[in-house]
Order: sequence, then C-alpha cells, then structure tokens
Amino acid sequence: MKSTSVYVVVYDISEDKERRTVNNILIGFGFRVQKSVFECRLDRKYYNELKRKLNNLDIKTGFVKIYKKEKLRKDDIVGVRENADIDNGNAFIF
Repeated sequence: MKSTSVYVVVYDISEDKERRTVNNILIGFGFRVQKSVFECRLDRKYYNELKRKLNNLDIKTGFVKIYKKEKLRKDDIVGVRENADIDNGNAFIF
C-alpha cells in the first residue's frame, strides 16, 4: 500500500477566473473544508501532480499554500455537532 499524507491547501486569489481554475483542480484532489480551504490525502505521486498543476497556472492575483498535517495529531473541531458533514457546516480546525 502506498504511503499517503494529509495536506491542507488554502488559497487567496482575487481574480475570478484564476480562483475557479484553482478550485477545479483542488476538487480533483481532495474535499472542501471551507470556501478556499481543501483537505487532500495524497501519496507522493499525486502530491507532485498537484504541485505541478498549480505551478503551471502562473497565478498572478494571489497565492496557494500547502500545509502538511502531522500524522499523529487528531483534528480538534469546534462548532459542529458530532458526526456532522463539515463540508456543509462551520468548523474551526486547529
């Protein structure tokens, strides 16, 4: 089995077309946590593919940042009832 890691990808892009393009790429790699925040479980191959696709965009009006989550740390979620789908609710992830 391939080793995977969890990444949190955030973006802040002001131009609509660039923002939609980044959003569409990220939908293919993970799931939305908030409007401009995605969580992605990726092996090395898909991580490199994601970085390549984002780098090829040559973003001019903002940035995309990728954070690698610690493997052993459990998420602390505040503001969502237990077993709720956090994709559709408000959540703070620390």
